[in-house]
Amino acid sequence: MRKLLAIVKREFRAATGNKTFVIMTILGPFLILAITILPGLISSDPAMMTSGKPLALVVSNPLVEAALQQSFSQQGMTLASLSDEAVGKDGVVAGDYAGLLVVPPTWPEQGASYYSSSGTEVVIFGSAEAVLSAIATRQRIGQAGIPADQIERLLAAPGFQVIQLGANLSEEEKGDDDFMGLMFTSLGFVMLIYMTVLLYGQMIGRSVVLEKTVKTVEIMLSSVSAKQLMLGKIIGLGLASLLQYSVWMGMAGLAIRLLGPALGIALPAAVSMVNMGWLVLFFILAFFLYSAGYAALGAAAEDEQHLGQLAWPLLIFLMIPMVMISAIVMNPNSPVAVGLSFFPMTSPIVMLVRLLVSEPAWWEIGLCLGLLVLAIYGLSIAAAKIFRTGILMSGKRHSFREILRWVRLH
Repeated sequence: MRKLLAIVKREFRAATGNKTFVIMTILGPFLILAITILPGLISSDPAMMTSGKPLALVVSNPLVEAALQQSFSQQGMTLASLSDEAVGKDGVVAGDYAGLLVVPPTWPEQGASYYSSSGTEVVIFGSAEAVLSAIATRQRIGQAGIPADQIERLLAAPGFQVIQLGANLSEEEKGDDDFMGLMFTSLGFVMLIYMTVLLYGQMIGRSVVLEKTVKTVEIMLSSVSAKQLMLGKIIGLGLASLLQYSVWMGMAGLAIRLLGPALGIALPAAVSMVNMGWLVLFFILAFFLYSAGYAALGAAAEDEQHLGQLAWPLLIFLMIPMVMISAIVMNPNSPVAVGLSFFPMTSPIVMLVRLLVSEPAWWEIGLCLGLLVLAIYGLSIAAAKIFRTGILMSGKRHSFREILRWVRLH
């Protein structure tokens, strides 16, 4: 036990005693925020997309101009009315305007045009198209001789609510903002687990490969067993990762309780301390699962390039939930989502997303956790056998078939 603790302390100090660890601990949440939430906020907010620049309008119909002014002002955008289309185009090219919307005098028989330097402001020209479409519909119905009061009644949209049912048939109304907040939160949590599990797993694999390459592992194995060496590395880096997550959870707690209310920022409902707890729990399980795999493959690898070739199945299992996150959020109880939440290699991420969206039945959560614990136990035994055999073998790049044979030999 004393030797194991010595290895744990060594790996913990090596992981936490460098500048990269400190920088990532401080900046990690902000990087995740920048990757996941900020792009969505920018793309969904027309005012942020324009960078404070006005949208130029060339409109001859005062009713159409008034409707556009009202719609865009509600979205925080300013509009500049122009009489010359050429002046507006020059202003767009010069960067004075976010774009130029031209509604010709013969509109709606002749279509409107939107000009910009990129042509990618889908939120802006989508809003303009929706307003113009509504005005054109009213005009054409009016030209058919239908009274104005009947037009309003015919075009009035009926009410529609999205209500989430909870325990004891509790009801909570949801909207587009709730969905986007849930999507961004899920993406942020998934990115956090993906990046940290991959980072620490590769650190363990590379550490084993390095010590194997420079032959220091032979000296270490003269005083400790291969199993103690592998466990010491995993536990040491595991404690370092828990320290990092503790700092992140503390920062998240401050954001939820203090910074959000002080700055008037409404955080998504999914960003709660309960869900933070689920995040930490599933990270711990994913860490031990993948760290055992990376430690075993590191012992079997000849160099870092060979480690990358051997570790591609682990990387694929981590990436599958990433590419399917939208489908899982929109349908968390689909057979595919449920199946992936029980498969140990994908369940830490998929079950976490399901918990964020709509809490599954208690037996599903228990089954997921039980299968994960069993998988960690089984993979750890197999990894220890591979580690014991491969750590002292060099001079040959072993295949998966040979590595699996080591498990059966012991």
